[in-house]
Parts: sequence; structure tokens; C-alpha cells
Amino acid sequence: MLLLAFAIPIGFHQALWASGLLALSSLVAMVANRRVGNKALGGGLRWGLLLIAVYWLLLLVSMTYTTDVATGWEILTLKAVMLIYALSFLLADTSWLTSRLMRYVGYAFVASITGVFLYLAGVAVGKMIGGSTLGAVTGTTFDPRHHAYTAIYLAAALVFIYHELYNHWDELKPVLRRCLLGVIPVLILYIIMVNSRAGMLTLYLVEVACTVHFVLTRRRWLWAAVMALLLAGYTFGMEKALPSHESRVAETVENLSSDEPSDARIEINGGSLDAAMKQPLFGYGVGDYRHCLVEQYDENGWDYGVGAEFNAHNQYMETVLSIGVFGSLLFLAMLAWPVWQAWKRRSGALFLVLLVVSIIAFNLLFESMLERQMGLLFIGYALAVMTLTVSCEQNKFGQLPKK
Repeated sequence: MLLLAFAIPIGFHQALWASGLLALSSLVAMVANRRVGNKALGGGLRWGLLLIAVYWLLLLVSMTYTTDVATGWEILTLKAVMLIYALSFLLADTSWLTSRLMRYVGYAFVASITGVFLYLAGVAVGKMIGGSTLGAVTGTTFDPRHHAYTAIYLAAALVFIYHELYNHWDELKPVLRRCLLGVIPVLILYIIMVNSRAGMLTLYLVEVACTVHFVLTRRRWLWAAVMALLLAGYTFGMEKALPSHESRVAETVENLSSDEPSDARIEINGGSLDAAMKQPLFGYGVGDYRHCLVEQYDENGWDYGVGAEFNAHNQYMETVLSIGVFGSLLFLAMLAWPVWQAWKRRSGALFLVLLVVSIIAFNLLFESMLERQMGLLFIGYALAVMTLTVSCEQNKFGQLPKK
């Protein structure tokens, strides 16, 4: 689990190897202990992980009515990595896990993504010494991976840091406290450097959510105001300092309110909805929905996807297109289940689980994140880890001691 948390921010190739090791270690532990099943998970939490498995089973069923079987199996093979997480945690005994060990998983994730930024920053500085401008080393030049996926990693890391500082401030060693505080501006700068509109919107939502949570639970208005001003001032200042970043969010708002939007994503989502309405109950099947999507764009007079595969750039729409409304409801239940269990069990990790799942759900509006390994690896792992987090130590993960 630690290896996977460390590998995901580095690259999906490394994370795939770590996923295989996780599955293998779960199998070995199951055989060695002669114990099948994770009795540490209550019935509700076990159902949460089973939802992931059932969701992919529904994708498999859609192969019975898809015509492009070869493409369907290719997509299913890609998506199977999420089954590894669900089955590993369901079949293997994880009753030995404690809240402290689960915190180590979060620390490994934060350390890895911070290290990636430091490496990329060194490369960018080298390019600037060679004559490149600041604007030339941001965006895809700074991090060649898809910016939307990188941004969701960073937002989740920021949430973990807030949760850690909020719940364990007194017990953390001063040096670790300072390190966590120092990493916050680094991760914010990283989000800005990759130039993701969805990432910036997510960052603002995280900052507001953490501030409101701090005010409502601690009622330290002055500290909350100082924290909010510092974060907002730093974030806005870094956006202003980097060329072409300031207008990204403004352009999105203008396009949403315009009668003739220039943003291609708005047309893409409209065409996806047109295609989905033609086959709403069960979708087109996992092998055919991309072809039907391109046909719809062609019918609308657009050239999106011509000569190449194309997706809806919206995971909810993508799910309706592939397995219909029923599959979409199952997908939504899969996302919401860790939050429901945390609420039902009055877990100390409720805010952590709620905000991480909210970050995932929000970003799925802008990208079909379960169509790439970067999204599959992180989202499947995050949902499984959130489920385990709720189950640890009678759900007292991060619980503040009663006065």
C-alpha cells in the first residue's frame, strides 16, 4: 500500500507494477494465513468495495450487446486495475491495519508528489537558465502528463495535510509540523504551474472548505481569517505572476454564460448528451460508445474525434453512454458509499473522506478520468483507502480526544 501511494504520483507504469505487487501480496497472505476475507470491514464497508466489483461486472455484461468486441475487451483490460484494489482489500485480511499505519499511506503520497515537483522545478530552472521564459516552462511543458489528473493528486494531498495538522497538531514533532506547513505553498504552486482550470477551481473549493470547517469546528475566527487571507493571497499572487493563468477561470465563466460559446468542451458535452438520449437505459456497450459519440458529433456538423478515438470529457456522461442510466446510478453509489459509511459510523475521518470524494466527483465533470490509467489508478485506490480509513480502530481515525 505504501509503495502504491508512493508510485501513483510518479507515473502510471510504476503504479501498475505496484498494483500487481499489491494483488500478489494479498494472494500470498490469504494462502499463508489460510484466511479468506477481510473481517475488519463491517457489512456496509464491505458492500462499498463490492460496488466497485459489481460496477465492472456491469461493464462486462455490456459486452453482450456491443458490436466492437475487440475495442470492448481492450477497454475492460484497461479498467481491470480497479478490480485489483477492491478484491485485494476484500479477500485479504487487513484487520492488522491501524489509523497510524493509514496515516503513513498519506505521508508517502505527499512525499512522492512533493519530490516530483522538486524534480520538475529543477528541470524548469535549467530551461530558464538556457533562455526559456517563465511562461514557456509552465503548463504541459512543466509537467508533460495530463494536467487534470496531476491537479486531482495535488488537491487530495492538500486535504490530507490539512486533516493531519488539524487532528494531530499537538502530537506532531515541530520539524514535521514545519515540513507539512512548508509543503502547502509548494503544492499550490504546482497546481498553478500545470495550468489546469479544473485544478484551479478545485484548489479554491478546497481552500474555502477547509476554512469553513476550521471556523465551524474550532470557532477561532481570527486564525481562520488569517489562514484564509494567506492562502487566497498566495494563490492569487502566484496566478498573477505566471503568464496566461489569470484568464483561465474567467474564460470558463464567460463561455458558460455566452449564447455562442467558444469552448469546445461545451459543444462536446452537448453532443454527448444528444447521443446518450438515444440509448439511455443500457447505453451502447463498452466497445461501441466512442464510435457512437463520434457519429453524433459528425451528425452535429463537428469534426471532434475524426481520425482518432475521442471521449466525452465527462465521466458521468461517459458512463451513461457505455452502460446507461442504471450503471450511472451504481457509479454514483460507488462514489458516495465511503462518505455515507463515515457519516453513519460518526468517523473522525468524515471531513477527510467527504472532501477527497468531493474532489474526485467534481473533477469527473471535466474529464473522463476512468478512461486513462492515471485516473483509474488513483480513483480506485483512493476509494479503497477511504473505506479502510473508516474501518480502522473502531472508526476513530483522527478523532479528537474528548475533553
